Amino acid sequence: MLAFNLQPIAVRGLTGIGNYTAEVARRLIDKDTELHAFDFLGRNGVRGILEENLKMELGGNDLHIVRSLPLSAYIRMGSAGKILPYSTLTRSKADLTVFFNYLTPGGLKGKNVITIYDLVSERFPETMDARNRRLLQGHLQDSASRASSVLTISEFSKREIMDVLGVPEEIIFVGCCGVDTDFYTPGEGFTTGADKKFNIDGPYILYVGTLEPRKNIKTLVEAFGIIADKFPQVKLVLAGGKGWQPEETERAIGESLYKDRIIRTGYVDNETKRDLLRNASVFVFPSIYEGFGMPVTEAMACGTDCVVSESSSLVEIGNGLLPLIPPKDVNLFAQAIEDKLMYPADQARKDQLRAHACSYTWDNAAEAARCAIKHAYML
Repeated sequence: MLAFNLQPIAVRGLTGIGNYTAEVARRLIDKDTELHAFDFLGRNGVRGILEENLKMELGGNDLHIVRSLPLSAYIRMGSAGKILPYSTLTRSKADLTVFFNYLTPGGLKGKNVITIYDLVSERFPETMDARNRRLLQGHLQDSASRASSVLTISEFSKREIMDVLGVPEEIIFVGCCGVDTDFYTPGEGFTTGADKKFNIDGPYILYVGTLEPRKNIKTLVEAFGIIADKFPQVKLVLAGGKGWQPEETERAIGESLYKDRIIRTGYVDNETKRDLLRNASVFVFPSIYEGFGMPVTEAMACGTDCVVSESSSLVEIGNGLLPLIPPKDVNLFAQAIEDKLMYPADQARKDQLRAHACSYTWDNAAEAARCAIKHAYML
């Protein structure tokens, strides 16, 4: 029997890992699979949240909810977790369990597939929340060594997993994040009223993602400061909730001479995000390190031109179509953004961007997961 641990979607307000988990799991779950989630003391009403995020009813599925402790606490127990085996805790009969968030508990017996999105905990640990960093650094190597198959989201991350964790190439399966190109489409105007809600009354530069050090938003704010006088009608819109240590970003915004033209929306739902992507003059993603970079392909699907960092997987997904800027080069970011504002994408360019985005599908991502599962069963 096959089981899926759905912890990344046992919360509301999904971001990257949650969206990946929901899209892939939705395509793999059937009536014969077990579903696992942890809901400490039953505080969160996980069944309803899972149904909402999966967009499906789970009445006929074998859903096992653990209420005795949080999953993170169980993982921190390490090998001591063998005292309380995962199968006992979850009442599982599965002989293969798929985990969508990096780590497996020490108390897990039997075959498993883990999903490793990136190795930021090893490459850029200073950009992470200390608690999550310690959890990953303390348990990721062990989880990888016990995995029957490893699923990841880019060729870049595959190389990282091989180089840093020493995982054999033959057990790593790449399933790039997809784009719902029926949802993320070109369009004009704001259907959600986001323009009025956020006081967007003209052209704007857009960033979508959390506000945290790894995203390098300080560089974008400084680049905006360089070109702001040349484009007095243009604003900078930063869409996304606060992540870990947002102080540097907030300080950069507060110290900017153009802070009155910098709009922070907070977390936005998918419909609002689509509105913002469709209507932006240019989308900028200056991140230092990404396992994939879903907002970039979503922007491209909307026909919106992009400027991205010359870093990690962003080189891969840019596919030679996007300007690649060294992450800390403020002047080059400013020049690239200025070029996009001066010479907006024509229809042929928009069609080119969208065609590339359409090559990334959730069906392909799910197929990679099926291959990882099949390989684990064959061991």
